[in-house]
Amino acid sequence: MSKLLRTFGIVLLILSAIAGVLFYAGGKIGEVPKFTNHVLIYAGILAGLAALLSLIFPLIQMITHPKKAKGSLIGILALVIVALVAYGLASDVPLNFVKENELNVAPVLKKVGTGLVTMYILFGVGLLAILYTELAKVFK
Repeated sequence: MSKLLRTFGIVLLILSAIAGVLFYAGGKIGEVPKFTNHVLIYAGILAGLAALLSLIFPLIQMITHPKKAKGSLIGILALVIVALVAYGLASDVPLNFVKENELNVAPVLKKVGTGLVTMYILFGVGLLAILYTELAKVFK
């Protein structure tokens, strides 16, 4: 299995190098490089693969080591709580624009607001964690 994963990683690395070379040296159509669309599609495939693997590997880890799953479940629960708090704090009041905007509706604004508030909360928690660890080192 390890050899298969290593080979898969090498193939992805080679494909990424080829995509980079094609993007920068592949010529242009007007002002846009020829292979921009192909590189963006490839990047989307890699992002989807990364997202899928980031869900699969923790599940495998939780199944193979159920005693260690407690920490992961607590982390997932904490993220769900943060998302629910952010949803409660997010506003869905339409904004005042000069031109009409079809995305200026309550459901879209609520989702975007939830994402922003979640980011602010997690940024604040991360900053507090950094400060705590650095101050704990000073006083030890």
